[in-house]
Amino acid sequence: MVQNGSVLKTQWVVIYARVSSKEQEVEGFSIPAQLELLRDYASKQGMKAVQEFVDIESASTSGRTGFGQMLAFLKKNRTKCHTILVEKTDRLYRNVPDYATVDELGVTIHFVKDGTVLSPDSKSSEQFIHGIKVLMARNYSQNLGEEVRKGMLQKAKSGLYPSNAPAGYRNVEGPDGRRIIVPDRDAPTIARMFEEFGTGRYSLKTLAAKAKGDGWTIGGRGLHSSTLHLILRRRIYTGDFDWGGVIYEGKHEALVSRETWEGVQALFDRRAETKQHRIKHDFAYTGFIRCGHCGCGLVGELKKQKYVYYHCTGYRGKCEEPYTREEIVQDQFAAALKELVIPPGILKWLQESVCESDLNEQAARDKEVKRLEEQQRRLGSKLDVLYDDRLEGRISPEMYDRKAQECQKQATAVARRIEETRASTPAPVESAIDLMELTSRAADLFSIQPPHEKQAFLRLILKSASWRHGELQTQFEEPFENLRLSNRLSRSKHGANGAGTAQNQIWYARVDSNHRPFAPEANALSN
Repeated sequence: MVQNGSVLKTQWVVIYARVSSKEQEVEGFSIPAQLELLRDYASKQGMKAVQEFVDIESASTSGRTGFGQMLAFLKKNRTKCHTILVEKTDRLYRNVPDYATVDELGVTIHFVKDGTVLSPDSKSSEQFIHGIKVLMARNYSQNLGEEVRKGMLQKAKSGLYPSNAPAGYRNVEGPDGRRIIVPDRDAPTIARMFEEFGTGRYSLKTLAAKAKGDGWTIGGRGLHSSTLHLILRRRIYTGDFDWGGVIYEGKHEALVSRETWEGVQALFDRRAETKQHRIKHDFAYTGFIRCGHCGCGLVGELKKQKYVYYHCTGYRGKCEEPYTREEIVQDQFAAALKELVIPPGILKWLQESVCESDLNEQAARDKEVKRLEEQQRRLGSKLDVLYDDRLEGRISPEMYDRKAQECQKQATAVARRIEETRASTPAPVESAIDLMELTSRAADLFSIQPPHEKQAFLRLILKSASWRHGELQTQFEEPFENLRLSNRLSRSKHGANGAGTAQNQIWYARVDSNHRPFAPEANALSN
């Protein structure tokens, strides 16, 4: 390329396109449209597309073939090619691990349809808003699973258990082709468990010992107290089952009577109530943390009627983890939860900037639907005219059949495009921002909450926690874990750009009249 008398080296780029199912590729809509858009963009920008990578599969999990090949190519040709062209954010990645992988390469990404370019030198505010888009794309991917859940709920309402068969049952294909559950060879053992425990002569521990002595097995494996507890608490063995917090009358064969099951539950409840009356202190973190050495639970213990310590139960033998004061455990929980806190200024910026962007995208989708509906109406009118011409003898039957078939084919394609456009609408961004705001407030106030409030919050967001060598490791439920990972990546990028003091600790952003973020100010958080 020649510019102002100088020869400029053509920029190498790679093109990436993705559809979420093989059916979309067969229909021929998404991939060709993406590639045409990206090729045209590269040509107009004077870029050379040296490789094209395509994936025809869901990106709910990492490991896409084309995506992996593209990363390998960029690593190998790091000095020659460091630019990706892609249609928009959710075409490149739908989960935070993919975001992290691409970010580590230090490449420049052109999101052609969004009209944005992201590079290692982008402002921290741009990096942050991009991280939020990744988080929302991940949430959209999860929302696609709602259709599956709806189908499972409908199956439950019809009396069919909609999941994998529990112990004592197996899945088979029913007369109408739908999957049902029927008793298997372990069913008699399940029934005997209920009968023996219902006598009141056994605790879970002594019943497990009896099971071992008598050779009871489930799935060829021995029975432990925890396994017995799970089985004896399940309503499904009565012929009914719980699904989504609702009790449904099942069509499968019961293994025990409802009376037997209810008697066992009453026995559990009475014993739990008696045990609870002996508890003199509410230990906030008991039941939430596993020992990182042996996997047993960490429990609280009151010392000198004043100090609370947590320690491993030692159920699997003596454990090397020492006793730990509750204040230390609480401080580490609070530190982990701080990663979910977003400053009020950032939340306000998101509401002003991202919400307007979301409204613009929604307006664009609505405009596209109206255009397609008008095209659909014109095709219908064209079919009517063709039919009149056929009746009046102005065209032959053969020509009518051929033209009508073409119109119908186009009408089917347009109807499918309308459906795809409507289905591609993600959840409103306001919902995601509201969730962030509520989570931030609760996480920020965690340390001063009473034990029952802490427990309620941890039950909502905590997936797992372990304690090893005096350190707490946590994993949150989604979408909270994605929010934490997104914050970490964004903050890491911000730090790499030279920020990180108390005064500019994350991304303080103001917004002009056109809702464009300014660069962060060094003293914006000092007041």
